[in-house]
Amino acid sequence: MTTDVRRLPEAEIDSSLHLALQGLLGACFPGYPERSYFKIPPHFRYVVSDGPAVVAQLGVELRVIRVGEQVLRTFGVVDVCVREDRRGRGLASRLLDEVVGYAGGCGMDFVILFADDDGLYRRHGFARVDNPLTWVKINEHHTIGLAQAVTPHEMMVRPVGEMVWPTGEIDLLGHVF
Repeated sequence: MTTDVRRLPEAEIDSSLHLALQGLLGACFPGYPERSYFKIPPHFRYVVSDGPAVVAQLGVELRVIRVGEQVLRTFGVVDVCVREDRRGRGLASRLLDEVVGYAGGCGMDFVILFADDDGLYRRHGFARVDNPLTWVKINEHHTIGLAQAVTPHEMMVRPVGEMVWPTGEIDLLGHVF
C-alpha cells in the first residue's frame, strides 16, 4: 500500500476532495453532519490518500487560548479518522506525529484536543487536564451562547517544547475543537 500524506490549507481543498472527506467523516463518526467539518472548517488538514482514495484525515485549527493569565499558541486537533479497512496500520499515529512536528517548527506551545478514548493520544504524549473551561457554543452555523464548566476529563494537551501546562481557567477564545 502506497500512502501519500499531504498538509492542505482548507481554502485550497476542492469540491471533490471535500466530498471524499465528507464520506470518510460520515463513515467514521455516525451522525456527523453532511459536510466536511463539524462546527467550523479547520485551518488546514492532513489528508492520507492511497491513489485516488482518501483513507485518513486530521483537521487542525490555529488558535491562541488563555490559561490563567498566560496566552498560549496552540494547534487544536479535530476529527482524527481512518477508514475502517485501514485501521491498525499506524495511520493515525503518523498523522499525530506530523502535526506535533509541524507545531514545533511553527513555535506552538501546545497541541490540544478533546477525546473520549485517550489510548492513542496518551501514547503520543498527550495528557488530560482538569482546568475550568470557557468556550463558545456553536450549533449549525449559529452562535448559541457561552459555556463554562470544569472540563469533563475530555481535554488533552501535549507540550510542543518545554512549557508546563499552566493552572487557572482556560478560555478557548472560540468553540471546543
